[in-house]
Amino acid sequence: MATVQSLKKKLQTIRSTAKVTRAMKTASTVKYSKLSGVYAEYGKYADGYLKLYEAYRSEINSDFTCADPGAPCAYVVIASNKGMCGAFNTELLSFFTHIYEKGVIISCGKKAEEYFGKKCIPVEKSFVFDDIPSYEQVKELFIYLRSLMAEGKISSVKTVYPEYTNMMKQTPVCTELFNFENGKAETEAPLFVPDKETVIKHTAEKIFMSVLYKRVLEAALGAQAATLTAMRSAYDTACEYSAKLETEMNRKRQSQVTADVIEISSEFSMKGDI
Repeated sequence: MATVQSLKKKLQTIRSTAKVTRAMKTASTVKYSKLSGVYAEYGKYADGYLKLYEAYRSEINSDFTCADPGAPCAYVVIASNKGMCGAFNTELLSFFTHIYEKGVIISCGKKAEEYFGKKCIPVEKSFVFDDIPSYEQVKELFIYLRSLMAEGKISSVKTVYPEYTNMMKQTPVCTELFNFENGKAETEAPLFVPDKETVIKHTAEKIFMSVLYKRVLEAALGAQAATLTAMRSAYDTACEYSAKLETEMNRKRQSQVTADVIEISSEFSMKGDI
């Protein structure tokens, strides 16, 4: 049976855990708020580029022809840098394991790098982004992917990342970065200045960069949402358990005091009888 002293030690441990989870919850809340703003703003920008891509896909893709169509596919796996985010990374990496076929693996995030290292799975290159990824960081990844395609080492790129639905739901998906199917022509051709070829040539890279950066932001947003949810749950559980321990300690103390009073009363009664 637990003593008051053992319950006190356990309570101190639970309170320490509550402080840590509260601090992590606060940090995740700030990062999630910033990422939500960045993602919302950049999403509009990326969607505009995507409309242009859907209309002129064949012309835009011509700027990204691969040197060897028979080369393997590149899988860009985008995980988080830290744990403490529930099953976020586990679900993503498990999903990748099931859909993976022969190809080149590029890991993004420390957790993906650790996973492939433990499983002894060869990785072409690893990238680590900030918790709030910058455009320049993702551009390094894009330039590397383009160089692999130009050298004939890969023929296509698939991004494996957690698609963000809402704070409680992030679903692992695998989508193409370069879609080489023909697009739908615009019903009304827009005005290109100075001309169509020049505009497409100068926007082709930005279009694919916008798609890749949006997916990296989406993964980062999902990671912070999962961390915030996990830390909030852990903090609430710690507080609830702490309250139960305090109640149990108070009952034991009261019971001990009552027992001491009864014992003292009994001693006085025995002396009075004598």
